[in-house]
Amino acid sequence: MNVSLAEKATTSLPVREDRRPVALHGWLTRRDQEQAHDFFIDNLSYGGCRIQSAARLARGDQVNLTVHRRGVIPGTVRWHNAYGIGVSFTPEVPDRTEVPRRGDRLPLKAEVMVRQTGRRARALAISDLSRFGCSLSFEDRPFEGECVWVALPGLAPVEGRVRWADGREAGVEFVQPIYEAVFELLLVRMGLTAAE
Repeated sequence: MNVSLAEKATTSLPVREDRRPVALHGWLTRRDQEQAHDFFIDNLSYGGCRIQSAARLARGDQVNLTVHRRGVIPGTVRWHNAYGIGVSFTPEVPDRTEVPRRGDRLPLKAEVMVRQTGRRARALAISDLSRFGCSLSFEDRPFEGECVWVALPGLAPVEGRVRWADGREAGVEFVQPIYEAVFELLLVRMGLTAAE
Protein backbone atom coordinates (compact mmCIF):
# COMPACT_ATOMS: atom_id res chain seq x y z
CA MET A 1 0.00 0.00 0.00
CA ASN A 2 1.42 3.37 -1.03
CA VAL A 3 1.51 6.14 1.59
CA SER A 4 1.84 9.72 0.42
CA LEU A 5 4.57 12.00 1.76
CA ALA A 6 1.89 14.19 3.36
CA GLU A 7 0.45 11.16 5.20
CA LYS A 8 3.92 10.11 6.34
CA ALA A 9 4.63 13.60 7.66
CA THR A 10 1.30 13.71 9.48
CA THR A 11 1.72 10.31 11.13
CA SER A 12 5.29 11.06 12.22
CA LEU A 13 4.44 14.29 14.04
CA PRO A 14 4.28 13.96 17.83
CA VAL A 15 0.88 14.58 19.40
CA ARG A 16 1.06 17.71 21.55
CA GLU A 17 -0.78 17.70 24.84
CA ASP A 18 -3.84 19.92 25.10
CA ARG A 19 -2.97 23.43 26.20
CA ARG A 20 -5.26 25.51 28.40
CA PRO A 21 -5.31 29.31 28.41
CA VAL A 22 -3.86 30.91 31.55
CA ALA A 23 -2.64 34.31 32.68
CA LEU A 24 0.43 33.89 34.89
CA HIS A 25 3.20 36.42 35.44
CA GLY A 26 6.72 35.74 36.66
CA TRP A 27 10.37 36.06 35.83
CA LEU A 28 12.87 33.83 34.08
CA THR A 29 16.62 33.35 34.11
CA ARG A 30 18.87 31.39 31.81
CA ARG A 31 20.73 28.81 33.84
CA ASP A 32 24.09 30.23 32.73
CA GLN A 33 23.14 33.83 33.61
CA GLU A 34 21.85 35.72 36.63
CA GLN A 35 19.86 38.43 34.86
CA ALA A 36 16.10 38.04 35.34
CA HIS A 37 13.46 38.91 32.71
CA ASP A 38 9.71 39.37 33.16
CA PHE A 39 7.46 36.93 31.33
CA PHE A 40 3.78 36.13 30.87
CA ILE A 41 2.43 32.59 30.37
CA ASP A 42 -0.64 32.57 28.10
CA ASN A 43 -1.11 28.83 27.65
CA LEU A 44 -0.03 25.82 29.64
CA SER A 45 0.00 22.03 29.51
CA TYR A 46 1.45 19.26 31.63
CA GLY A 47 4.59 19.24 29.48
CA GLY A 48 5.19 22.89 28.63
CA CYS A 49 3.91 26.40 28.03
CA ARG A 50 4.03 29.40 25.73
CA ILE A 51 5.46 32.58 27.19
CA GLN A 52 5.71 36.20 26.09
CA SER A 53 8.98 37.90 27.08
CA ALA A 54 11.53 40.41 25.83
CA ALA A 55 14.31 38.00 26.86
CA ARG A 56 16.68 37.03 24.03
CA LEU A 57 16.40 33.26 23.99
CA ALA A 58 17.37 30.63 21.44
CA ARG A 59 16.26 27.08 20.87
CA GLY A 60 17.92 24.77 23.39
CA ASP A 61 18.47 27.42 26.09
CA GLN A 62 17.98 26.05 29.60
CA VAL A 63 15.79 28.37 31.68
CA ASN A 64 14.23 28.58 35.12
CA LEU A 65 10.70 30.02 35.23
CA THR A 66 9.60 31.47 38.56
CA VAL A 67 5.91 32.07 39.22
CA HIS A 68 4.84 33.68 42.50
CA ARG A 69 3.86 31.04 45.11
CA ARG A 70 4.35 28.23 42.59
CA GLY A 71 8.09 27.76 42.87
CA VAL A 72 10.76 27.40 40.19
CA ILE A 73 10.05 25.40 37.03
CA PRO A 74 13.07 24.24 34.98
CA GLY A 75 12.53 24.20 31.23
CA THR A 76 14.09 24.14 27.78
CA VAL A 77 13.32 26.59 24.95
CA ARG A 78 11.90 24.60 22.01
CA TRP A 79 10.94 27.41 19.64
CA HIS A 80 10.90 31.20 19.40
CA ASN A 81 8.85 33.19 16.88
CA ALA A 82 6.51 36.17 16.55
CA TYR A 83 3.83 34.36 18.59
CA GLY A 84 6.01 33.84 21.64
CA ILE A 85 8.48 31.37 23.13
CA GLY A 86 7.70 27.69 23.51
CA VAL A 87 9.16 26.08 26.63
CA SER A 88 9.04 22.39 27.52
CA PHE A 89 9.31 21.53 31.19
CA THR A 90 12.40 19.56 32.10
CA PRO A 91 11.28 16.35 33.80
CA GLU A 92 12.92 15.77 37.14
CA VAL A 93 12.91 12.41 38.85
CA PRO A 94 12.28 13.08 42.52
CA ASP A 95 14.77 11.63 44.96
CA ARG A 96 12.63 10.79 47.92
CA THR A 97 15.48 9.15 49.85
CA GLU A 98 17.41 12.36 50.51
CA VAL A 99 15.31 13.50 53.48
CA PRO A 100 13.67 10.82 55.62
CA ARG A 101 10.03 11.36 56.47
CA ARG A 102 9.27 12.49 60.00
CA GLY A 103 6.45 9.95 60.37
CA ASP A 104 5.14 6.79 58.78
CA ARG A 105 2.44 7.32 56.16
CA LEU A 106 -0.87 5.47 56.45
CA PRO A 107 -2.00 4.21 53.00
CA LEU A 108 -5.49 5.43 52.06
CA LYS A 109 -8.05 5.25 49.29
CA ALA A 110 -10.10 8.41 49.64
CA GLU A 111 -10.83 11.85 48.24
CA VAL A 112 -10.26 15.14 50.03
CA MET A 113 -11.01 18.71 49.06
CA VAL A 114 -7.85 20.57 48.00
CA ARG A 115 -7.42 24.21 47.03
CA GLN A 116 -4.41 25.54 45.12
CA THR A 117 -3.52 29.23 44.99
CA GLY A 118 -5.80 31.03 42.54
CA ARG A 119 -8.12 28.03 42.05
CA ARG A 120 -11.36 26.76 43.52
CA ALA A 121 -11.29 23.78 45.86
CA ARG A 122 -11.87 20.39 44.23
CA ALA A 123 -11.86 16.74 45.23
CA LEU A 124 -8.53 14.96 44.72
CA ALA A 125 -7.45 11.41 45.51
CA ILE A 126 -5.26 10.99 48.60
CA SER A 127 -3.08 7.87 48.73
CA ASP A 128 -1.33 8.24 52.09
CA LEU A 129 -1.37 10.43 55.18
CA SER A 130 0.69 11.22 58.28
CA ARG A 131 0.69 14.01 60.87
CA PHE A 132 3.30 15.75 58.72
CA GLY A 133 1.94 15.42 55.19
CA CYS A 134 0.22 13.37 52.49
CA SER A 135 0.40 12.26 48.86
CA LEU A 136 -2.19 13.57 46.40
CA SER A 137 -3.14 13.02 42.75
CA PHE A 138 -3.54 16.41 41.06
CA GLU A 139 -5.36 17.22 37.80
CA ASP A 140 -2.24 19.04 36.52
CA ARG A 141 1.36 18.66 37.62
CA PRO A 142 1.85 20.95 40.66
CA PHE A 143 5.00 22.99 41.14
CA GLU A 144 7.55 22.36 43.86
CA GLY A 145 6.98 24.86 46.67
CA GLU A 146 3.39 25.54 45.61
CA CYS A 147 1.01 26.36 48.48
CA VAL A 148 -2.10 24.15 48.88
CA TRP A 149 -4.83 23.75 51.48
CA VAL A 150 -6.04 20.22 52.28
CA ALA A 151 -9.45 19.79 53.94
CA LEU A 152 -9.37 16.59 56.00
CA PRO A 153 -12.58 15.21 57.57
CA GLY A 154 -13.63 17.26 60.59
CA LEU A 155 -10.67 19.66 60.41
CA ALA A 156 -10.20 23.18 59.11
CA PRO A 157 -8.16 23.18 55.88
CA VAL A 158 -4.50 22.37 56.58
CA GLU A 159 -1.91 24.51 54.78
CA GLY A 160 0.85 22.59 53.00
CA ARG A 161 3.68 22.95 50.48
CA VAL A 162 4.37 20.67 47.53
CA ARG A 163 7.74 19.00 48.22
CA TRP A 164 7.99 16.72 45.16
CA ALA A 165 5.99 15.96 42.02
CA ASP A 166 6.16 12.92 39.77
CA GLY A 167 3.71 13.48 36.95
CA ARG A 168 0.42 14.35 38.62
CA GLU A 169 1.36 12.59 41.88
CA ALA A 170 2.83 14.88 44.52
CA GLY A 171 3.94 14.87 48.13
CA VAL A 172 2.65 17.66 50.35
CA GLU A 173 4.25 18.64 53.66
CA PHE A 174 1.95 20.36 56.16
CA VAL A 175 3.21 23.75 57.38
CA GLN A 176 2.11 22.81 60.91
CA PRO A 177 1.97 19.10 61.84
CA ILE A 178 -1.43 17.84 63.00
CA TYR A 179 -1.54 17.37 66.79
CA GLU A 180 -1.17 13.70 67.71
CA ALA A 181 -4.50 13.44 69.57
CA VAL A 182 -6.32 15.20 66.70
CA PHE A 183 -4.60 12.90 64.18
CA GLU A 184 -5.79 9.81 66.08
CA LEU A 185 -9.38 11.08 65.92
CA LEU A 186 -8.90 11.80 62.22
CA LEU A 187 -7.79 8.21 61.61
CA VAL A 188 -10.96 6.97 63.32
CA ARG A 189 -13.03 9.18 60.98
CA MET A 190 -11.15 7.94 57.93
CA GLY A 191 -10.89 4.31 59.09
CA LEU A 192 -13.42 3.02 56.61
CA THR A 193 -11.35 4.33 53.68
CA ALA A 194 -7.98 3.06 54.87
CA ALA A 195 -6.46 0.54 52.44
CA GLU A 196 -6.21 -2.99 53.76
